[in-house]
Amino acid sequence: MKKKRTYSVIAILLIAAVVFAYMQISGNTIDKNKAKESLENFLEQTYPDMDYKIKRSVGYGWSDGTYEFKVVKKDPTAVETTYTFYVSAFEPYEVFSDTIHESKIDKAASEKLNAEAEQYILTLLQKKVQQVDSVDTNVEVYNQIDEEWTPQLKTPRPIHIMLEIEKGNLAKEQMLQQSQEIQKQLNSESINYILAEIEYKSVMNGEEIYDYYIRFTPEQELTIKDVN
Repeated sequence: MKKKRTYSVIAILLIAAVVFAYMQISGNTIDKNKAKESLENFLEQTYPDMDYKIKRSVGYGWSDGTYEFKVVKKDPTAVETTYTFYVSAFEPYEVFSDTIHESKIDKAASEKLNAEAEQYILTLLQKKVQQVDSVDTNVEVYNQIDEEWTPQLKTPRPIHIMLEIEKGNLAKEQMLQQSQEIQKQLNSESINYILAEIEYKSVMNGEEIYDYYIRFTPEQELTIKDVN
């Protein structure tokens, strides 16, 4: 009788191990469905007129916790193009890459416009917050554009703005005040950005250390809790 119980326990453990291994390789079915729903919502919002289908086979990257979906896009002439999308396997099931958008980017034109945007924004912000050391942006355009970057330039998507400031002896309250002023200046120019991030850095033994950061959207009301 004891042997039967022992065998039963061993069998249960083996089944559990197989199920665990399977989930590690292919992911959780519930999370997989939620990730697919997230991708569907993203595609419907971003490309409302696009004719597409999502293939049934789904890859799972257990090392980085992502699901890999194949999206087949059909154009008006019935030509099909397959794009790969990666979606987080965990809430809120964020879509990490939009390869449809990425395939259209004119890299040379975007690089030129980025350099112009970064210099424009740096000059703008240093008038009020002289401590701003650098500005990085991700301006992306589809077709070659001869004109210079200005806040009025229409781009397919709002930009991200990344800033660096030397922390020095600044207190959290001072960082908050600087961030509020930066947000005010960006909004005053009607710059089309989706998110701005300020990183406060220190230099110790010749190495840069990032002590605090503040992220905000154009409409966000910043408080001391946003200084992380």
